[in-house]
Parts: sequence; structure tokens; C-alpha cells
Amino acid sequence: MLKNVIPEKVGIRAKEVHKFLYSFEKRKLHLHSLILMKGEDIFLESYWAPFTKETPHRMYSVTKSFVSVAVGLAEEDGLLDINRPIIEYFPEKIEGEVCEALKKQTVRDMLTMTTVGPCTSWFKAGDPDRTHLYFKDRAQCRTPGTVWQYDSSGSQVLCNLVEKVTGKSLFDYLNERIFVHLGAFKNAKMLKTPNGVSWGDSAMICTPRDLAIFARFVMNYGTYGGKRLMNEAYLKKATSAVVDNSRSGHKVMFEHGYGYQFWRTENNGFAFVGMGNQLAICLPDKDLIMVCTGDMQGNQFARDYIAAQLMDIIYDNMCDAAIAVDTDTNQEPLICSFPLFSAKGKADSPFRSELDGITYKCIDNPLGWQDFRFEFEDGSGGKLIYTKSGRKKELPFYVNKNIFGIFPEEGYSKEYGGMRTTDGHKYKDAVSFAWLEEKRIQIFVQIIDDYFGNLALFFGFRDDKATVTAVKAAEDFLWDYAGEAIAERVNGKVKKSF
Repeated sequence: MLKNVIPEKVGIRAKEVHKFLYSFEKRKLHLHSLILMKGEDIFLESYWAPFTKETPHRMYSVTKSFVSVAVGLAEEDGLLDINRPIIEYFPEKIEGEVCEALKKQTVRDMLTMTTVGPCTSWFKAGDPDRTHLYFKDRAQCRTPGTVWQYDSSGSQVLCNLVEKVTGKSLFDYLNERIFVHLGAFKNAKMLKTPNGVSWGDSAMICTPRDLAIFARFVMNYGTYGGKRLMNEAYLKKATSAVVDNSRSGHKVMFEHGYGYQFWRTENNGFAFVGMGNQLAICLPDKDLIMVCTGDMQGNQFARDYIAAQLMDIIYDNMCDAAIAVDTDTNQEPLICSFPLFSAKGKADSPFRSELDGITYKCIDNPLGWQDFRFEFEDGSGGKLIYTKSGRKKELPFYVNKNIFGIFPEEGYSKEYGGMRTTDGHKYKDAVSFAWLEEKRIQIFVQIIDDYFGNLALFFGFRDDKATVTAVKAAEDFLWDYAGEAIAERVNGKVKKSF
């Protein structure tokens, strides 16, 4: 049973934990949750509103590690053999010529990502069956077991394998074998691929505490609450450095080897790793687990920074036993809440009154914008009104903080990834506005739904001209919110709708 305790109880001073926590605020990382746990004692638990400990969160490629556990369970149940070629499990998926190398690729090769190589992106291929796509057009390929290369599509095939041999969805299989015994994952779910197979390389949605409990089960090598739930040998192998995963001449944080869909780290650690920095880092030598969620897509430095801070501030300063509490230390568990990251700039600009209600007409551009204008309610907020592909859209904002609402685009995926929707479905968002300079503006949009992404819109003005730059970081949506638009001011103010 998880419980919150003061840091000193687990052998580290509260000031070190504060230093760790505030290092991420200092670097403006887009975190949604952060948990530090030794044994089952949580000595730091922080959330960034509107996220709470009850909020399920998309875990992206952390899901791959769940697939690995399911493969191990299925092998334990005698339903598959990881040394058997993967192609033998899917004869019905083969179409056309398949190279000899792929015929020899084993389940184990796929677990370690030493495959013949990833296939075409399923978002672009138009094939609803990702396993069929994986085996398609493979006339030439390298020998498996010779090169480590990230192969997300291979992880999806492993998920399909589990569902085929068990006759159950990935979630249901794990739930009946593991989750119910952990007392966790009660409000969790998984998204699916277009043909109804669970989206096994990306789409577990659960709370950070769920992930922390599952990481504890894995770091216990298959036991929880004193009960063995899974083969110890498989999990020890899965979390070890089975293969070398070096991709450069540098020894970086997550290139200390790769197991069965688990990454190795410094200090004899292993990790669940997901896009946007969904992380569970497990350090058995200190009985330490860190879990974090967020959306840092587009920030290529954040992952190594988070892990390095964990190693340098927490791991290196943690004692084996409890330590005395400083007399000037707050003797309460560290349970924290912060506002979600937002764009920050000057409080106001003298240009606001001139810009308010003025329409700018765009020349043809990749954003599909015909025109736009800003309407300010006062100095604290307003809305961007723009015409995109002939349709008027409104994006409300607050200045230097978030307003929570609905992003004005329809058609994005929901339960089934890679499938456009036609029922008016839209994603929840958080939108903030900042005056970067007198005549330069940033609007920062964070999509905070079952799908995460972020969009930075920059507006620069001089004389009667304007330039709009859109930079997006999102998988399979916000497609046309990337690029630049040039615009010119139209005389006369529009009557505001406020």
C-alpha cells in the first residue's frame, strides 16, 4: 500500500528533494506529475493543475514495457516461444515475397529491437492492419540480431501476438493476471488501432500512481504484497542489458543497454520510456523509483536532464536508512501542486490598443489561414479569431497564464488511433498568451486529452505587415499548424464580440 512520508524517513534530506523538484520549474519543463518512491513510501508527489493523482494520463511508449510483461506471461502460460520466428505466428498476414532475414526474425529479436528494421509509418501507409503492414514489402532487409534500432512497429506486432495467442485484449490479459492483484489500474484504458487491435506501442492510459505500482512490481521481479504473480527469471532478463543499444560514440543516459522493451540507465537502472517524457526510472540498488508525466515533445534535452537530476541530486545523496530531520524542516510529506506551464512575457504592450480588432489578410500559406485578428477583453485576456480553410475559428487566451477550453479543430482521432472522426470530436486544451516584445506575440497551445501535443504560434508586426509562424509537436494531428503565413493589415476595426 503506497503511503506519503517525509524524505528523511527514506534516507534523504528534504532540501535535496526540493532542489530536485524546483530544478524542473527553473528549466520550465512541461511536467504534469512527478513521484519519488522508495519501497512503497512516496517521499515526493507533485502535480501540475489540472492534473491530479486521480487523472489518467497517456503513457505513449511506456506501453511497450507492458507488452513485454504480457509476452513473458504468455510464454509462462505455454502460449508462445520467444525463440520462435515471429512470422510463424502470422501466416495469414503474409502477402508477396518476404526476405529470408525476416523469416528468421524471432520474438526475442523483436523484444530487443534488433530486428530487420521498422516498417513504413502506419499513419501514412493507409493500412489499418499494422501487423500486415509490418510484413509487407520486405523483399530486402538486414539480418536480425545484428543492429539495434528503435522499432515501434515491431512492438505493435508483439501486442497483436499476445492478443492472438491469449484470445484477450492486452489490457484484459494484464488486468486479470497482474493489475487486479496490485489494486491498481481501476480507471485505466487502452486506445486501439484501426482494425481493433490494442495500440500496444503507445496507448496505455493510467494514473502516475498506477505506473509507479506497476514499476514496483517489475522491480520486485514479479512479486507484489508478498505474492508471486510472474516468473522472476523473465523479468530479470527483460530489465537487464540484453543487447547494446549505442547509436553514437557518446555514452548518454539511456544508452546503457536494452532489454525486452526496457531501457537501461546509469547506476544499474532500467526505465519505461514514452514520448513527451512519460518515464518510470527504476534503480534497484537504492530501491528507488521515479515516475513523471508531461508533454515535452519538441524538447530534445528534457529526458536526459530529468534523469541526470535524479541521479545527481536524489540517487547520490540517498542513504540506506532513515536520517534525522533538521529542526528547521517542515515535517510533513511533500505533496505539491503547481500551475501548468504557460507562456510568459510582459504584462502588457502599448501596441495592444492599436492591434485590438484589426483584421490582417493572409496571402496563400501552408496554414490555410485567410485572415486573423486579435480581440482583447482587457489587458488580462482575449481571443485570436482566424479564418482557416473558409471556416471561422476562435482561440481564447489569458495573458501569462492558461485558460482551459476546447481546441477549435474537429476530425482528430479518439478511441481508434489513426482514424479521423466525423462526430465533431475535439480535444481539450490549455492556451496562454505572452507579449514577447512590444510588437511580438506568442500563443502557446497545449493539447491535454487522450492525445498530447503542443503548438507555438508567433506573431510579429511592423508597419501594416505581419508574419505568423506556427511550430507544432504532436503525433498525427495539428498537421496543418506548421509553417508560416504573411499578412497585411486591413483598414478599419471590426466590432468586437465581447
